[in-house]
Amino acid sequence: MADVISLCSDLVRCKSVTPHDDGVMEVVANFLKAAGFETNIMIFRSPDGKNEVKNLFAKYGSSKEMILGFLGHVDVVPPGDGWESDPFEPIQKNGYLVGRGVCDMKGGVAAFCCAAAEFAKKEFAGTIEFLLTGDEEIGTYEGIQSLLDWCCKTENIPHDCLIGEPSSSAVLGDRIYLGHRGSINVTVKAVGKQGHVAYPDDFKNSLSDVCRFVVHMLNYKWDHNDQRFPKTNLEPTMLFTNNYACNVVPDQTSANMNIRFSADYDSSKLREILLKESENFDVSLEFIESGNAFYCDDDRLKSLMVSSIKDVTGVDATFSAGGGTSDGRFMISHCNTIEFGLIDNVIHQKNERSKVQDLIDLEKIYLLFLESYFLGNKNI
Repeated sequence: MADVISLCSDLVRCKSVTPHDDGVMEVVANFLKAAGFETNIMIFRSPDGKNEVKNLFAKYGSSKEMILGFLGHVDVVPPGDGWESDPFEPIQKNGYLVGRGVCDMKGGVAAFCCAAAEFAKKEFAGTIEFLLTGDEEIGTYEGIQSLLDWCCKTENIPHDCLIGEPSSSAVLGDRIYLGHRGSINVTVKAVGKQGHVAYPDDFKNSLSDVCRFVVHMLNYKWDHNDQRFPKTNLEPTMLFTNNYACNVVPDQTSANMNIRFSADYDSSKLREILLKESENFDVSLEFIESGNAFYCDDDRLKSLMVSSIKDVTGVDATFSAGGGTSDGRFMISHCNTIEFGLIDNVIHQKNERSKVQDLIDLEKIYLLFLESYFLGNKNI
């Protein structure tokens, strides 16, 4: 089972900061080929040619009776400063594997690759599919959405899907994500008249207009009827003006607000609310939708994952729909989708790391899940 550490390390060495690939997709493809998988690396480009994303589809088996998909990504966020070691040269230290992407989510990809390679040695009636993308951290259409379009056209949509994103909280296996809240970004803009702060009759302060609306929305009372999800919350994230003098009011200001919302709302409803609430403020709004809330309550998948975790770690998993969103928001319209992986408390941080034992145990959990899914647990 030690192969997972070696494979994860090979993946981390690829500097696959979105949108660059740096050979990481070939590392995965070569590993799966050696295990008997058919692999297909595809590059999808935007119509204007400005965006290009490398994706991977891999398959073992040809049965249409039972198809289990594994969804993930091999791109990472920039490492940032302050690392104690080279973020792209993984090291083992104090029982941890350290490197950018170990948790999010090259560790999950490596664990499922190794588990699938081991399981493929058995006789089973079914098909395992990998859907891996190279731009999840940015999330352009040329990533998972284009890959799913291709899967639909070629009739390669799985019946059920496991996403290997980090989901655990304090210890490996204590949390399984069944969904996430939706996300929408709202840009608030105001145009005023620049002027000296001492002459209020001669200027119109765009910054005040934007701030008043942001504060108004911070005080908005959101519904919380769907208890499967955490409460809807709105948070200001950015503020810009075209002025840098402390005694001048700006004539142009914009702010960004992000709303994470439960299934009590969808993007269309939120647009209506925001536009209605803005009518008494001298601002304009622009919207960028990331996706609506989604939830999977398939009892079989839940039971298989809970028992697999329990058998390996002894931990009783709980279910959640919190955290950030994932590519599951696109997969859920095609099949049942759940999310389970490593501990998520150091993702996107310097010195990103995971316990070596957690990586080994995650591979074991995924292998048990595969055996339970396809063999009804009879070989465990």
